[in-house]
Amino acid sequence: MDKSALKEIEKTVEKILQEMNTELVAMEYVRDHKSLVLRIFIDNENGVDMELCTRATKAVKAKIDETDISYDQLEVSSPGLDRVLKKDKDFIRFQGHQVKIKTPKEFEGPRTIVGILEAADENHIKLKTDEKTFDIPRQYITSARLKPEV
Repeated sequence: MDKSALKEIEKTVEKILQEMNTELVAMEYVRDHKSLVLRIFIDNENGVDMELCTRATKAVKAKIDETDISYDQLEVSSPGLDRVLKKDKDFIRFQGHQVKIKTPKEFEGPRTIVGILEAADENHIKLKTDEKTFDIPRQYITSARLKPEV
């Protein structure tokens, strides 16, 4: 599937979920074994439970089925404790939390950094570890996730 078509579907899904006071965290369109799976990760200030996932599935399915995307499974679920951080608002919302950042070879520093998210803007994030504070340009973040305390 064309990335621009998936982006359009993502916008539509986001709009539908916003009407339910639910946040679209991320969407994935992947091959899982022999099935094409469309995964939608949602969040809500009151948490995510089976009832919310069911309502969200019913709300978005008809609109998705009107598009040319073909899938074998549609999954709607919580982003989990190790939630992905993608949007500016994610980095702002989770300041003060422990996160795990992965960087590419081009970044002059470690490939994986775990620390407290101290600050964020559209260009950089500041991550404090036990040893030092890293100022990481957003362009060098290949993956950012919450790192739940165990």
